Amino acid sequence: MSKKILFFFPENPFSNRAGNVTRAKTTLAILKKLGHSIDLVGVKHIYKDMQDTNDFDEKIIDNLFFISPRPPKKKTTIEYWKYKILKAYKKPSSSNQSLTDFTKKEFRDIFNKKKYDVLIINYEFWAGLLDPNSMKNCLKIVDTHDWITLNEFYKNKSLDVGRRFNEEINNLSKFDKIVTISNEEFFVFKSFLGDRVVNIPPSFPKNFVDENREKQYDLIFTGSDNPFNIEGIQWFLKNVLPLLSETIKICIVGRVCKHVPDYRNITKIIFAEDLSSYYTQSRIAICPMIKGTGIKIKVVEALSYKLPVVGTERAVDGFSSKLDNGCLVNNDPEIFKDYIIALLQDRAYYETMRNRAEDYFKNNFSENRTLKLWNDIIN
Repeated sequence: MSKKILFFFPENPFSNRAGNVTRAKTTLAILKKLGHSIDLVGVKHIYKDMQDTNDFDEKIIDNLFFISPRPPKKKTTIEYWKYKILKAYKKPSSSNQSLTDFTKKEFRDIFNKKKYDVLIINYEFWAGLLDPNSMKNCLKIVDTHDWITLNEFYKNKSLDVGRRFNEEINNLSKFDKIVTISNEEFFVFKSFLGDRVVNIPPSFPKNFVDENREKQYDLIFTGSDNPFNIEGIQWFLKNVLPLLSETIKICIVGRVCKHVPDYRNITKIIFAEDLSSYYTQSRIAICPMIKGTGIKIKVVEALSYKLPVVGTERAVDGFSSKLDNGCLVNNDPEIFKDYIIALLQDRAYYETMRNRAEDYFKNNFSENRTLKLWNDIIN
């Protein structure tokens, strides 16, 4: 049965900029394949800050709406002065400065125009958008993406972890269903919130290609310019790259390129509308992440192309199995280098790892599996 879904994601999920937007886009595609009608809500100033366009796929989304943390600066309007007075007495959430009373009102107004059957909020720190009165009869789902407390702790070691985690659990408790993408995070949240927590790993269409074709690149790394990607690629450049021959050709795609110096054997592509041409032209994906939480979308996407992955231990965060998954992981630069060399020089070993990548992807990240999991939640 088709449902009316209101899907909140602060950025443009069709921007193809980073793993989080890729995940939101694939979730939207899954929901559309299940036959539902979907309206999308974004945050106006976040679109502007991210330099996102208002473009969206009309085959997936019916309407795009925006909310803002404050009204237009027209001092003659009642709405403007009402907001100014409330702001003087009530501070926005310390975890989300964009979550103001005006934001909540705009979101509530959008919801009340259609009275949606299902409301999906991405990220727990937007839980304040829920209105217990007007939204009480709809199915309320939060897609966590990450364990936010741990993510924030990596960025700020002075964080009051107890206070922030209590806030996170309290926010999640407001929803009927809590979606995780990582096995570790599923275990943590389920321990506090019970059967409302459902693990739905990210999915991609199967993109397996013929390995006999000639490859342009030996290694590929994709990433936005978030702090974890920057730290990871700089660790690789400092500790692993000097151990590799300059004949090894490397492709780096995404805004993380802004933080990569020029090298003779590294090709930098700051933006790619479609990553498939770069994945199919590469032999191995690397994920040298030092910090970060949750499943690395770039790793799952690489596996969808049947590419072996060489990474640090963070590369397989959230995986149900740390072995036999198409990934070789170690935090020692020498061993990291050895894995790359072994895959490039030993054809039989390379094929073994490719087959493991294919099997693990089919069993854990297939689109059909994700379709069933989302269908079970919504229906």
